[in-house]
Amino acid sequence: MQEIFYEESVALHDEKPAKRRYTLFTVTAVLCIVFAVISFFTLMMGIPAEAQYIPSFIIWGIMFVAMVVCAVFLFIKRHSFYLSYDYTFVSGELRICKVLHNRKRKLLYRLSDDKLILIGRVDSETYKKLKASPDTKEDILTPNSEAEEDREFFYIQAATNVGKRILVLECRPQLLSTILRYTRRNILESEFNRR
Repeated sequence: MQEIFYEESVALHDEKPAKRRYTLFTVTAVLCIVFAVISFFTLMMGIPAEAQYIPSFIIWGIMFVAMVVCAVFLFIKRHSFYLSYDYTFVSGELRICKVLHNRKRKLLYRLSDDKLILIGRVDSETYKKLKASPDTKEDILTPNSEAEEDREFFYIQAATNVGKRILVLECRPQLLSTILRYTRRNILESEFNRR
């Protein structure tokens, strides 16, 4: 049997807001570290404290812990603004990954062809009906609000481990045609080609 491989990546169109947020989070995290160091040295100088200084000691301790937690959170979260997604189809299986700042890849979905229920365009009537359904949740798997020139927004309704999901992708039609070519049944929405 021949191995089928198709991969597509979608990244941010406009990186300026992401760069601003990244810089803001980095500067704020560094300031938190500075305040944590100041709090730590204040605590160390006040260790042989008398009973009257205990409330002050507790406040500086809480400030130290809060600044350390805040700095760690900001350093970790700053990369989440540079999002991209990879869609990979390998011999009957669709894999969707989230990539943070081109460093960390997280597998979100691994869907075999029997888990795929329906494929279509995001602006279709079928999509609107599916989105209104209370038992189906939507997951937007693109960092952009507008598609690139050669791409469109498509949806894939799939049965996942946590129930039915509508997965919104920004991809070329070639990805869908590759999926459709290697699935065992027709899962294309009825109004797909009316456009």
